[in-house]
Amino acid sequence: MQFIYANHAHVFPKGLFPQGSIEDLMRTMDECHIDKVVTFAPFHNQVSELDINPNRWLAEAIKCHEDRLVGFGTVNLEAQNIEEQVREIRDLGLIGIKMHPSYQKFNIIEDRAFRVYRVAEELNLFISFHTGIHWHRIKDTHVLLFDEVAFTFPKLKFSLEHVGGYSFFKDAVGVIMNNMRGHKSNIYAGLTSVFNKKTHPQWYLSLEQIKELIEIIGDGCILFGLDFPYNQADAIKEAMDILNNSGLPKETLDRILGRNMELIIKEIRT
Repeated sequence: MQFIYANHAHVFPKGLFPQGSIEDLMRTMDECHIDKVVTFAPFHNQVSELDINPNRWLAEAIKCHEDRLVGFGTVNLEAQNIEEQVREIRDLGLIGIKMHPSYQKFNIIEDRAFRVYRVAEELNLFISFHTGIHWHRIKDTHVLLFDEVAFTFPKLKFSLEHVGGYSFFKDAVGVIMNNMRGHKSNIYAGLTSVFNKKTHPQWYLSLEQIKELIEIIGDGCILFGLDFPYNQADAIKEAMDILNNSGLPKETLDRILGRNMELIIKEIRT
């Protein structure tokens, strides 16, 4: 059986988002034969009416599924206690952070963001960044700005989800290549919602581009992501089928679909 350890599953308290609960995710994982998943806490404004702390909620919600789920927290950049929030993420047993420059409306290299990166690097927390077109000012979110992040925080591990998308794919590849040491980089390409041109034209990457990506940066810096619940089981299975029928070597598929993520989690926990 193929081992699947996927990144990038947004989860919400039951009833808050259609088909977006922990229970919905577990059913989707079973239907798609996925072994383990990295879950993302909601942003603070998404659960403000429930008066809950999203990171504490996620840490508690995944406790009974710790053999299959790990968690990434979120940071409220509007609050003053940014460093304290990042430290609490680690104290809760969460091992990474979800950041979305467009949705959270911050500049990738502004001071508030650097405060997050500094503590995340110190605590060995992984950051998954949403990249590409998300209908916010490109000057704040251009993929090339991540080169400054990598230069300033050389030990910080992070992923560029959607790999810059259709519009900024080559820029994302350039940032990853520019920060490779030998055959390894601390920056990962997140193959998330890039497989269907009709449903996600802003992030779509052709199979040829994906193969070029592997050829250029290797298969050790690429992660498969779900984008659950925005992608449900049919879309997830379609993405997995595209990869599995691509003609790529089994060893490469194993790394992209699970082993790379597994290794990241092991490194964080040691």
